[in-house]
Amino acid sequence: MTKALEGVRILDFTHVQSGPTCTQLLAWFGADVIKVERPGVGDITRGQLQDIPNVDSLYFTMLNHNKRSITLDTKNPKGKEVLTELIKKCDVLVENFGPGVLDRMGFPWEKIQAINPRTSRSAPAAPLPPPASATACRSSPARRSAIAAPACISRSASRPRSISASAPAAGRRCSAPCRTAS
Repeated sequence: MTKALEGVRILDFTHVQSGPTCTQLLAWFGADVIKVERPGVGDITRGQLQDIPNVDSLYFTMLNHNKRSITLDTKNPKGKEVLTELIKKCDVLVENFGPGVLDRMGFPWEKIQAINPRTSRSAPAAPLPPPASATACRSSPARRSAIAAPACISRSASRPRSISASAPAAGRRCSAPCRTAS
């Protein structure tokens, strides 16, 4: 059986929880997710809540399995060259940096679009209005995370040149984690 996002390549610049959860869902739907991490440090969650010394934490592995990973120093010319090649080959760039971080890395949205005009960008941590069924449980941090991850799929699907061009079924918002009784 073919997965909905098979053949879609995701460049994952996410960290901590909402972003990796979003890209994890995309990987489960069949996307090829390439996680970009900082050299020497990696994703900060590799060392958080570590059960065994010198081993990636369960927290990290739960949010990042089924992904490929690369460390990339975007401050040197070779790192910028590798990132440019990755952008050329990816359909979607997912990031949850603060405002302006990609610009400071030398990759503002205009440059990314010039490198690969079919690339779509998603930022799962950006505020979205919750689905109607989520209003009753917005105050719960666990519920907010559960809503934020599927939201990245619907946000990407609402843009031109998006994931939905390859797999229309993946663009539906899922409100299952937070249903309220009527």
